[in-house]
Amino acid sequence: MMPISRTTPNDQNGMALLAAMITVMVVSLLASSALWLQSRHFEVESAIRQRQQAQWLLTGALDWSRVILREDARSSTTDTLVEPWAVPLQEAKLSSFLRSQSNATTSSANESEQDENLTDQVFLSGQITDLQSKLNFYNLFLAANTNEANLAPLNANGATPNTSSTANAFNTTGATNSNGNSNSNAPQGAMLSFIRLFEVLNLPLAELQSVNAQLRLLSQSAIRGASNSSSTALNNNLSSATFLMPQRFEQLSWLGLSESSIRRLLPHATWLPFASTLNLNTASAEVLYASLPGLDLSDAQRLVKARENKPWQNMDQFKSVLSAQNKSLALNDSKYQLASRFFEVKGQLRIGNTTITEKSVLLRDNATVQVIWRDKGSAVRFLDSTSP
Repeated sequence: MMPISRTTPNDQNGMALLAAMITVMVVSLLASSALWLQSRHFEVESAIRQRQQAQWLLTGALDWSRVILREDARSSTTDTLVEPWAVPLQEAKLSSFLRSQSNATTSSANESEQDENLTDQVFLSGQITDLQSKLNFYNLFLAANTNEANLAPLNANGATPNTSSTANAFNTTGATNSNGNSNSNAPQGAMLSFIRLFEVLNLPLAELQSVNAQLRLLSQSAIRGASNSSSTALNNNLSSATFLMPQRFEQLSWLGLSESSIRRLLPHATWLPFASTLNLNTASAEVLYASLPGLDLSDAQRLVKARENKPWQNMDQFKSVLSAQNKSLALNDSKYQLASRFFEVKGQLRIGNTTITEKSVLLRDNATVQVIWRDKGSAVRFLDSTSP
């Protein structure tokens, strides 16, 4: 007969203690896991709430920019760099904007203190830029099927020619050949302006040639797609033609511009899906030099200096300044203006560890200011090496 094992009280106490320890460990693991999940959900909800709040505040800042531009249109017929819209907003606490309105609110003291503590954690910065102070690549697209878009061949290795060879190859100093006759193949208009801009910025003209070739293909595709339309309807149907057109300036990399060239061109060139004129009151010296053949860069810099002291109110004043510098240029008033319709608004909002950046393009038509498009996040930061 097998002996029967008997459990002593000490053995029972040990098993109970072991079971209790295992139970405590399991409960601790479950509790710590629940606390971690709760804290994780709290962080996610806080980030989502901060991002939504930032987006709403940026929408308010955009509306504020629209009000500024609308009031500017009512008070002035020209746009200059000395007007309120042209002053960039450096990063500042949101409370600094709202504190002046604190006496007009009817909220309690406790609520006001809570609101002020919240706005002290929010930092806002932004800037309004005149897009018509830049050369528009879309104008190059519209001119793609004319003689002014023709490019002479580059050097055999595709490198940028030197100054003298560039003048001979691209005829940037005039539109006449060696016999003094008009050269119909010489670059003119939009193409000549971009050639001069690339030269003054020391950018490779091979990239401009690539962009021009791609724009010519796109233009020809648009014409074939609208072959049954009249010439007037064609201009209206360009945007609806079935081909891939850039919609943002950075998308010109599709057509052959390098990222470094895009960054270098950013202060001086843009892409608007509309034909646009150049605002002589806001254009940089480089853009003035590029768009006004017959001017040297030093002449353009003197124009900018004179403009700082007294912005031009009409084209006659601008022409008189040119005459004072012994410069007589044949200006096409349909290509130059002293007022603008297209503006870019860049805004950045920081709440704690959350930073939201947004860029918008506005079209101002008299007293109406509408948003053409809005971008935010990494797509905006791609180009904003000098973002506010």
